[in-house]
Amino acid sequence: MQQEENYEQLLTEMAQCALMGLSFEQQTGKCGFGPTSEHKFLSKWLTVAYKQKRFSKEVAPTLETLIRMAKEKGQFAGLKDNLVKLSNPETETETAKA
Repeated sequence: MQQEENYEQLLTEMAQCALMGLSFEQQTGKCGFGPTSEHKFLSKWLTVAYKQKRFSKEVAPTLETLIRMAKEKGQFAGLKDNLVKLSNPETETETAKA
């Protein structure tokens, strides 16, 4: 149980970092607000985070999956939506219960 909670926390932190990075780049004007711009930024951010091993190895499989989805589906991969879900695990659990 403790390991599962720790893993969920690591995923949450990774997703929040990605979304904060996107928000910062949009606020500074370096990234647009459209789906294509957001996809490009998040795809690159995830790839760099994976290559630089910014997060623990427990998170690596999720990063690999997101990167693969980005390559296969392009802007239709829903990277931002997936990261929002990962960054708010309580919301997803509450929705599933309702």
